[in-house]
Amino acid sequence: MTPSVIIIGGGLAGLTAARHLQSKGIDFLLLEASDRLGGRVKTDVVDGYRLDHGFQVLLTAYPEAQAQLDYNALQLRKFQPGAVLLYPDGGQDRIGDPLRDLSSLFPTLFSKAGSLLDKLRILQLNWRLSRLPIEQIFQRNEKTTADVLSQEYGFSARMVDSFFTPFFSGIFLESELSTSRRMFDFVFKMFGSGYAAIPNLGMEEIAKQMASGLPDQSLVTGAKVTQIKGQTVQLADGSSFTAPNILVATEATSIVKELTAVSTRHQSTTHLHFTTVEPPIQQKLIALNTLPNRIANNICTISQVAEGYAPAGQHLVSISVLGASDVPEGNLEKMVRRELVTWFGKGVEDWSHLHTRQVHYALPDQTQVVNQVTQDQLSLRPGLFIAGDHLMNGSINAAMKSGRLAAEAISQGLLA
Repeated sequence: MTPSVIIIGGGLAGLTAARHLQSKGIDFLLLEASDRLGGRVKTDVVDGYRLDHGFQVLLTAYPEAQAQLDYNALQLRKFQPGAVLLYPDGGQDRIGDPLRDLSSLFPTLFSKAGSLLDKLRILQLNWRLSRLPIEQIFQRNEKTTADVLSQEYGFSARMVDSFFTPFFSGIFLESELSTSRRMFDFVFKMFGSGYAAIPNLGMEEIAKQMASGLPDQSLVTGAKVTQIKGQTVQLADGSSFTAPNILVATEATSIVKELTAVSTRHQSTTHLHFTTVEPPIQQKLIALNTLPNRIANNICTISQVAEGYAPAGQHLVSISVLGASDVPEGNLEKMVRRELVTWFGKGVEDWSHLHTRQVHYALPDQTQVVNQVTQDQLSLRPGLFIAGDHLMNGSINAAMKSGRLAAEAISQGLLA
């Protein structure tokens, strides 16, 4: 039986599109190249530990996530607002949001990260962005995050170097903060409006929940698409499918680049997981490495945030390195341990290395970002559509939104 729509790609954009089509009574066939759904949002289980593909969080204030997900069913576990700061001299302190976490008031006031004026400016920025609609944020003039922090928002160099750069480098996966200020403002607003959280059983629970209501016969994994000819999709195994509508919901470096002019620039990350009995960071916070030539950008005892990430009595340490490291895995592990001894002592040598993963396409380039796409941008030609966060901005919110908008365009044509 010929489906009305073929969806190529089982990430969050493809799954959101499938859910919308199903809600309109439109049949579809979703083809995913890998062994399971989720795209970049996947979690492996190794010896009882849950290893996300890179350090990922869900910002609970994302409008699309609120519309698509049942947060209670995901058993979300929240991070405390703020971060632990790791200084070159081995010292540590903490900066947080005293308005939502009173315990962070005095640590924030006495933090060496910046002056009292810097901290007041954080509160002021939070207030200003809370009053600014998201669409207005994405209409602001493009400039780099680095420029806006110092030139427009007036933060000191110390505050930028000690807090903003390591914190947002871990989000944008680039160390120069060349990411558009629109993205910075949007993410900062999302942090101020909600929480960073993770499902207790790993980020892949998001994809599992989205797929749970879809018909099994409409979801095919291990189906790598190699070519699109007219309205026929050809797979690597020689099989093919035909439909009057095809939606390509893959990352920009996949088959979509052969169909249209799309930027394939992207950010990569290398992620290490260690296990230990004693958690190096007790709080439900990420720790930011402020060394100028740091290897590890951010460190988190992820099992302190979500107990489901590790077996009882054990802890899982999550460490992010910016970029796709060309250092051999064993050498990188040793370099990270040597660096972390500065703050956590010789006990780091006793941590058990569980896994290292390179995520080559972790985020699309974000030097220019938007939050809307038109139907003309989503439609390459009659019967061929695209979706994905590379069309707007690198976020769970944008992936879901692009999938929804593409499915709306398809369903309007089918139901007209």
